[in-house]
Amino acid sequence: MRIWASACLLLWLPASASAAGLFSAPHPTLACGDDAALRALSDAAQVAQHPAAWRKTLLRQGDCHAVTPDMKWEKIANRNGLPLMRRVPPVPGLPPLYFMTGDITPLGAPAPAPVHVTPPPAPAVVETPTPEGPQQQAIDDAPPPAPPVIVQNRETPLPTDLFFMTRGFQKLGSLILTLMLITGAGWIMMRVLRAIWLMARRRKAIGTCLKLAERHRPMLARWYQQAEDGANTATLTQSRMPWNTHVERFTRTTLLPALARDGQSALWPAIHKTVCAHLTTLAANTARAPSATVLTPGIYHQDMNQAEYAAFCSQWIEKAGWEIRPPVATGLGSVIHCSRNGLKMLVHCWIDRKPVHDDVIWQGIKEKTESRADIGAIVSNAPYTQEALLLGKKHRIFLLHHEDIYKFVSGIEVPDVA
Repeated sequence: MRIWASACLLLWLPASASAAGLFSAPHPTLACGDDAALRALSDAAQVAQHPAAWRKTLLRQGDCHAVTPDMKWEKIANRNGLPLMRRVPPVPGLPPLYFMTGDITPLGAPAPAPVHVTPPPAPAVVETPTPEGPQQQAIDDAPPPAPPVIVQNRETPLPTDLFFMTRGFQKLGSLILTLMLITGAGWIMMRVLRAIWLMARRRKAIGTCLKLAERHRPMLARWYQQAEDGANTATLTQSRMPWNTHVERFTRTTLLPALARDGQSALWPAIHKTVCAHLTTLAANTARAPSATVLTPGIYHQDMNQAEYAAFCSQWIEKAGWEIRPPVATGLGSVIHCSRNGLKMLVHCWIDRKPVHDDVIWQGIKEKTESRADIGAIVSNAPYTQEALLLGKKHRIFLLHHEDIYKFVSGIEVPDVA
């Protein structure tokens, strides 16, 4: 018996709770989807001042509906002092409507007594002579007095209202979504800028390597030709190493030091294949290109004078791929101005049977400084004194024998003299 009583109590509680939250209109009234339209239509003075067409237009624009006492409503929120109600059960096409505060009451509550406005006492009637003519016509044309205005109490929205809580969560969600979008766009922009920066650095590093390869084009072409000849004859000697060995040697002695000076050595693994392919193409094209002029340098003999010795040295330099000017005689020997791929070199030639002293070295230093050459070298048939060797090392002047000049300018023993 107790179990049945408990079950009946549980079944009755939801019904009573749901009924406690429902409202109805105690008398036929008007409800609108726009609170401003409802206030205007509820103001009798304002309605009296406008024609009937104005009221019809406002009813249509404010989405107003007639409400009868048999309809049940559920309160959603309070907006601008008016309750916003929803039909129970919901009716398709009928949105939530605003009610005036006095036009809606909870179900089961007694209907509110109608508000009667006590008219003010009429003033004493004083008999006055009735106006006639135009004065009586003006009195008849005067507008009727405005009806009294009924002031209704407005309910203030509660701070725990579900609408305000939902709106707060909407703002928080919008803020979080905006921050996520900004963060994502910033991350993508950083990745794009980093990729562009790395691409620019790689292109700069490749340009540095290609300039060095172009500067040593004759040397690379000779190495490539030697490697091809050695592969064809199947006899690889020290001077006929494989082409890959030449490329590794050129990379180790020339390219990597140049990249390290510019702080780009870390980019070498990324540009290794591109640079090596360009070196092979450049060397192969240069080796296959026929030489325009074939020089046959003269043979050195001890009875040469200074002019003949300078012409002998200039022929070897020109055979190595340098552009030269005719030798110019100076007080101590002759000077040869050379250039190749934007690199300027000054070679001072001196022939003598005695060791070369430091006065010739000072002359070569002076000529290099005045001509602003990148490379300075002194070539002679005689050995150099110890003082001359120390002076040349201090001022970066290469002291060579004429038998080593071709190797030097070709870059075999000093591949990166710049």
